[in-house]
Formats: sequence, C-alpha cells, structure tokens
Amino acid sequence: MKLGALTATRLRIILAVSLLLIEVLGSLFVTNADRILKSYAAEVSQVRADANASQNNVQTLRKIQQELLANKDAIARTNGIVADSQSYQYQDQIITDLNDYAKRANITLTNLDFLATAPSGTTTPAPTGGTTAVAGVKTTSVSVTIKNPVEYDRLLRFIKSIEENLTKMQISSIGLAKDSGGGVTSQVLTIEVYIR
Repeated sequence: MKLGALTATRLRIILAVSLLLIEVLGSLFVTNADRILKSYAAEVSQVRADANASQNNVQTLRKIQQELLANKDAIARTNGIVADSQSYQYQDQIITDLNDYAKRANITLTNLDFLATAPSGTTTPAPTGGTTAVAGVKTTSVSVTIKNPVEYDRLLRFIKSIEENLTKMQISSIGLAKDSGGGVTSQVLTIEVYIR
C-alpha cells in the first residue's frame, strides 16, 4: 500500500477528524458569538435605560420650566417678601422706612433700638400664624418707641403701613394703654425685619 493512496479507511479517518475539528471550531465560534451578543445586549439595555432616564429628566425639567413661567408673578412677589441683606445692609434703610411710615401716619418716633440678628440658616417662628420662616432667612428686631400720647387712628395707620409692606417687616409685640385724653399710650413696639 502506498502512503499517498487514499483508501476508504483513510478517507473515513480524515473525514471524522475534519468533522471533529469543524465541530470544535463551530462550538468555539458559537460560544464566543453568544458571549459577544450577550455583552452587546447588556450595553444596549444600559444605553436604553440611560436614554429613558434622560428623557424623564428632560420631561421633568420642561415641567418645572413651565411651572416657573406660569408662576413668574408669584416668584417676583416672593422675592419682594424678604428684604435683601444688601438693601438692608445698613440699618439706615430700616430707619428711613420706619420714619416714612411714621411721617405718613403723622406720629413721632422717639427711639429705635436694633436687637441681635438671628443666625443664618435657622428657622424662626413667624410673629403671626405660627408658621416657620424659610431656612436661610435672618431676622433682626427693632424696638420702636413712639412719642406718647398718640391718637389711636394714627397709630393704626403706622401699624398698617408696617404690616402692608409685603412682609419685609412685621410687628411681633405691642403694648397699648388708654390715655385719659382720648388717645392711647404706646409702650415699645417690637418689629421683626426679615433679611437674607
């Protein structure tokens, strides 16, 4: 028998080895392809989840933007509720405001005394309503002494001016006594000024 001659037995062995080799290579290819496809599917799933989260964030931001636009008047009013610490950095502004209110009410202020400012970031009870002020809002108190006796109507106008100033100032305490001349005698008024 020659070495180069193909017999049925040799051909069967070559065919069996070839089929075994094809099967091994095929299973390696399928296993590798499966691993690559699973990795790709995981990446696609992550990208899809990120895209959904981004879409939700965009929708939330659009909703917030619409709410801000719809409530811009309320936001502008809210900014007016609290005095900026820059505009009230010097107590002269507070004194000027109180003197203007007193002048309009035709009463005389004899003394203004500033008390300590509440620390930043604390919540302080609001003088009326029992709610708490917003964190980051500081208050300073001013004790105001009025020249006595004073007509009741004039004192009410002064108090109303303070209370109607978009709540930058509120009266936190007041003491009144009836005067024999038909007016009232006012003890010290304590006014809280909200600043940020």
